[in-house]
Amino acid sequence: MGAYNGTKPLVLQCAVRLGLAVAALPVALAVTLMLYPVWSWVERTTGIESVGHSGPASWCYLAVWVPMVTALLLPPMWRLAKALLHKPHGHADT
Repeated sequence: MGAYNGTKPLVLQCAVRLGLAVAALPVALAVTLMLYPVWSWVERTTGIESVGHSGPASWCYLAVWVPMVTALLLPPMWRLAKALLHKPHGHADT
């Protein structure tokens, strides 16, 4: 139990961040729609289908949401991995 003392708060923080990632969906939707001129420009300059008659393409929503989720989840996941890989001092390996 003492070996992974700091992991419980990190797991809790990861769960909270995962909830925030789900809550970020409506924010990502709004940001994607606000970026409509950018998606139109991308389509005009690259020829990549970005805007249709019903709004931005699916990949546009992912292009906004994935970086948001990464920014929310990466720091606590990094700390959790470091905590799990860290060997406590003062204990002999048996």
